[in-house]
Amino acid sequence: MNFFIGNKRGFLLAEETLKIIIALICIVFLVYILIAIYNASSSDKKIEQAKDILSRIEAITSSLKEGETQRQDIVNPAGWHLYTFVGEEKPNSCANERCLCICEKPLIKQLTSQTSKCDKDGSCLIIKNLASEDVDLKIRSADNILFVSIKKQNNRIFIGE
Repeated sequence: MNFFIGNKRGFLLAEETLKIIIALICIVFLVYILIAIYNASSSDKKIEQAKDILSRIEAITSSLKEGETQRQDIVNPAGWHLYTFVGEEKPNSCANERCLCICEKPLIKQLTSQTSKCDKDGSCLIIKNLASEDVDLKIRSADNILFVSIKKQNNRIFIGE
């Protein structure tokens, strides 16, 4: 009997260790939830910024006269890309029409196509007479502004840097 009475510290050590492990798991889970909520709200904000840019580009393309060129500065969403989809593969939001999209570039291009990335996290603008192929322009920060040239020639819209 004296053996169990003298060894109470060792018995409580396992119980306290279990409590600490459970507390750490809870903390990690809470941090994960906070990061997920932040990323979701940040992504929504970037999609709204992309929609704003595309609405300005739409206004420019509808007001361009033949042979006229205008430039549009694009600051946000920083780190995203401006793409044109003229060929066979297009995002679903383009409804099989030629379109201009602002979205993130996939981290692993072999696993996620650009069209599905633009469908999931991006915004697209249908431009029926878009002629520019393979445009991939990275939107940089406010320190290094991206200027996009929008030109109307032969009743077709050309977009470039």
